[in-house]
Amino acid sequence: MFFKTRRDVFGLDIGSHSIKLIELKKGKKEYKLKTAGIKLLPKDTIIDGSIMDSTTFEETVRSLLAEAKPSTKFVALSVSGQSVIVKKINVPFMTEEEFANSIQWETEQYLPFNIQDVYCDFKILGESSEIQGQLDVLLVAAKKDLVDDYQNAVRAVGLEPLVVDVDVFALQNMYELNEPLSEDKIIMLVNMGASFTNINIIKNGLSLFTRDIIWGGNKVTEALQKNLGITFEDAELVKCGKPMEGIDINEVSFIINQEIDGVVNEINRTISFFNNANPNDVIDKIVLYGGTAQLRGLVDALREKLGLVVEIGNPFNRIIVDNSFWNRGIQNYALQTAIAVGLAIRRLGDR
Repeated sequence: MFFKTRRDVFGLDIGSHSIKLIELKKGKKEYKLKTAGIKLLPKDTIIDGSIMDSTTFEETVRSLLAEAKPSTKFVALSVSGQSVIVKKINVPFMTEEEFANSIQWETEQYLPFNIQDVYCDFKILGESSEIQGQLDVLLVAAKKDLVDDYQNAVRAVGLEPLVVDVDVFALQNMYELNEPLSEDKIIMLVNMGASFTNINIIKNGLSLFTRDIIWGGNKVTEALQKNLGITFEDAELVKCGKPMEGIDINEVSFIINQEIDGVVNEINRTISFFNNANPNDVIDKIVLYGGTAQLRGLVDALREKLGLVVEIGNPFNRIIVDNSFWNRGIQNYALQTAIAVGLAIRRLGDR
């Protein structure tokens, strides 16, 4: 989103639970998976998107690079959370060049941050259907300290960041690569990670509404840890369905279902926000990605509460994957690679 490149890059998705790496090779008609990998991060290495333990972070990335062996040092990263703003605004008719030259004073009024403290980018969506004589513009801003921290962290291990995107748009790129776009169908993409849930509602290749919810798999783990009096590591195992002596499976289910109710309510609120802003549009389907999307009971709870079609997505649906990757267990973390796949297809000048 913020830096463009002519070079091929690989995608590196930095999460609070793990770091995912995806490199793709583009053929004439399709992409092929070139390399992939994932490394878990020790707890509290990254908190709320900020790198708290740079030494552990660097060691983890070096280990991932040694195993995955990407063919380039050039990398695409992405950011999300409270330090990132995505907003559709209206401006008078002007060219892209004119808007780029005036972006500071055109957008400052829409940002909760000082304009000097953020990187900004934009995409002109076209003539506004709501305000005559105006253009719809998608504005993206991210705090410089967050972006710079990520760039400096990967430079410390010998990588060169050439693209910095936003999670919700990497998610959209991944989906559009893998799924045929149905004209006028409105799709809610939901990526459920360890700390954040990223939402992007799209139609005809355009993003209509985005939101980051501060909720993820760690919240479930912490609830189990607190209520059952066990370690965070044991709570992770219990969350994933591993039986443990002295732990009542019914109590585990009750705790997990309470947390599921919370995020389902937040997703329902997001739909209400979207409906209020877009009264003529109706969401046709929800597609889930991310490791937390596999949480027991989540899909059923969403279907029951929202009355919508809810599916688990596949980040490799239209990507050629050699059998060697399946033999190495990529299916065990495929859902977690959605953002990294979206980053891996970034190229010069795309937005």
